[in-house]
Amino acid sequence: MAQEYITLENQDQLGTVKLNKSVFSSIALNVIEEDENVKLVENTRLRNSNTLSAQIQDNQLTMVVPVQINYKANVSDVCANLQHKIFESISYMTGFKPESIEIQVVGFIF
Repeated sequence: MAQEYITLENQDQLGTVKLNKSVFSSIALNVIEEDENVKLVENTRLRNSNTLSAQIQDNQLTMVVPVQINYKANVSDVCANLQHKIFESISYMTGFKPESIEIQVVGFIF
């Protein structure tokens, strides 16, 4: 069953940290806003979601990011770079490594 949060194990055994999936979505949104070649798609029918989605199951994070890309940009390079930046930002800010980050190109920015 899908969860709403991820539990991080502390090394000092003084407690637990639980991060809501909205934390990961917010981090990914910030990364997208920094890239001028990418725009988050607000309304899409992919997987019956309206926007960026984060799923947590068995303490593993998977994300689906529907985007539009500038038509002058290299799609493959932009997607790989965006995926890497989202992964690095989440890892750096939370100490948690996502299992999967799927970038879906659903259109272009003209």
